[in-house]
Amino acid sequence: MSREASHSTLRLAATPRWLVFAGVTLILVIAAVLLGRWQWDKTQTILQAERASASQALPIEQVLPSGTTALPDEVIGQPVTLIGSYDVTKQVAVVNRELNGNPGVWILTGLRLADGRLAAVLRGWLSSADEGASIVPTGPVTVSGVLQPDESFYADASSAPGTVASIASDRLAKLWGEPVLPGYVVLTMELPPRNAAPAPIPATVQTGNVPFPLQNFVYAFQWWLFALFALVIFVRWLRMEAQGPGDVTPEAPDSAA
Repeated sequence: MSREASHSTLRLAATPRWLVFAGVTLILVIAAVLLGRWQWDKTQTILQAERASASQALPIEQVLPSGTTALPDEVIGQPVTLIGSYDVTKQVAVVNRELNGNPGVWILTGLRLADGRLAAVLRGWLSSADEGASIVPTGPVTVSGVLQPDESFYADASSAPGTVASIASDRLAKLWGEPVLPGYVVLTMELPPRNAAPAPIPATVQTGNVPFPLQNFVYAFQWWLFALFALVIFVRWLRMEAQGPGDVTPEAPDSAA
């Protein structure tokens, strides 16, 4: 656009009629930007609510109903609660496990649920399986923990009696002589609390595997695109009217007449 055309466009934009158009366009743009931001914030709010809901502890009977033989991917990292009692005959030490750089073992104990099924609970870490804190608690217990999948490494590794190289429900079932729920639960809290207990193992809680609110996300960008579209239309319309319908450079007269 030439300097003269630019001046013509600016003069036209300063007229009362175009100032009104500019005001209306500005209101539309601001409204669209705010509506887009509202939809964006709503998207984030929905995601936070879904993640918070996924992080709520559920009874393990609800997460793994009767007949479940494999751990669904969507429940990995799900906080769960278990009510029952530990089986003193169902405990192993998972060897070669570190905590804060210190070598030791994990203490894994079977917990008998009210429906009779057996769940593997990782009660924590000890420097040695012979420590007093490894003794299986007796009596009713309520356990809060995080559901984790079976470990797939060291599948064929042999170990001393009373120990395992990795945690897998099928191997535990052979050791304990009965089916075990798939996966295992990393204990985060136990009631009643124990004076002597294994050191807790950090657990990974699932927070990412939630449905994404795509509709609100798309609405946000639609509003922002509308704001951009309104600006483009305003500028284009202004330039077209400033140029006028007859804005054509005349040809030079033929001097050879």
